[in-house]
Amino acid sequence: MTDKETTPKKSKLRAILSYTQSVLGMFVGIQSNEKREEDMKDGLERMIYAGLGTLVLFVIVVVAAVKIALPS
Repeated sequence: MTDKETTPKKSKLRAILSYTQSVLGMFVGIQSNEKREEDMKDGLERMIYAGLGTLVLFVIVVVAAVKIALPS
């Protein structure tokens, strides 16, 4: 494989990891203003979808944890 073949894959993986880091940072409330502004410029629509997906996953985990914790 040449560098040209691996570059798009690495770039896409880095973008996914960056979005994940940003969403988790926003979720916890520890994201810097610089990172937030960078995310807003780069892909607001993707960040909204990633945030909504994270919210849905969080709600599912909380509901499952409550169902497990409470007696039947």
